[in-house]
Amino acid sequence: MLSFDAQSIPSPLAIRECARPRFDTDLETLKDWLTGLKTRGVRQAGPALVLVLENLRKAELSASRRITILSLMKVPVLKTCAGLPKPYSDETTTAAPGFTMEQRLGRLMFVNLDRALHQLDKEYPLPNERQQQKRLWLIRNLFRFANRQIRYATFWKKALPIGTWRDLHELHLYLSLRRINSLWDLDAQRPTVGEFDHEIEYKTLLLLGLAAKLKDSVLHSEYFMDGLPAWAAQTRLEDPHTRLSRLRLFLVEASADEAPRQLTGSLDMPFRGWVLEPPYPYIHALDDGPFSMGALGGRPLGLETL
Repeated sequence: MLSFDAQSIPSPLAIRECARPRFDTDLETLKDWLTGLKTRGVRQAGPALVLVLENLRKAELSASRRITILSLMKVPVLKTCAGLPKPYSDETTTAAPGFTMEQRLGRLMFVNLDRALHQLDKEYPLPNERQQQKRLWLIRNLFRFANRQIRYATFWKKALPIGTWRDLHELHLYLSLRRINSLWDLDAQRPTVGEFDHEIEYKTLLLLGLAAKLKDSVLHSEYFMDGLPAWAAQTRLEDPHTRLSRLRLFLVEASADEAPRQLTGSLDMPFRGWVLEPPYPYIHALDDGPFSMGALGGRPLGLETL
């Protein structure tokens, strides 16, 4: 189940001058409301968008109407996030606990997109071409907003909203199982290099999250960040049953609300999730060098030795 921190919803006093639009009326009303936000500044637009997205999450609408509303709100949300103040480094150690407005907006967009995806699949078990395009739009944006959330948290050293990693793991599991079980998808071609591939997007975020845990200094390396997509394409997610008794593996626990973690000992029991096996260049980028005794012990952990 997706979750959202109710305490992060702003007080109505903060948005008293922003009338909330209804979702069951003509969409022109919503467009006019979004246009009006441009004149109010991000400090009013942010809380207003948070409340509207929270109401959208609870609203009973068709999948098509929900997707249309989200497509209208995407650009205003991104522009508002771009204009919001950032938690600069001198504030990170003294800032009050809690999530920033940008994190709240990103989290709510993900939650709404995820609900729309599940609803669309339920309403259209055999989607036509138009419905498949809507589905692809939802999946693309789910991973884009998840990417924004994780990069924001790692760069600004902020805690992620509750449920971010768990919901990402569950999304990958859902998409993988549905692809296997969906007759309409059997003839679909695998994406070519450079095209959107949700598996590569997911693995990229796993590699990013693991690096943030093991050696966050590499996140400021252009070489490392540019290399993530290619390394993700070479990364494998293996069944834990096939890696029992192996030492110092990287574990992705589907039910855990966290990035991949490094196992210090051996894997003694299977679990719900995957063993992450990145390529050697990624491992070496995290280490101090192939012959050093750095953070990873001077050899690729979680991989077989040559």
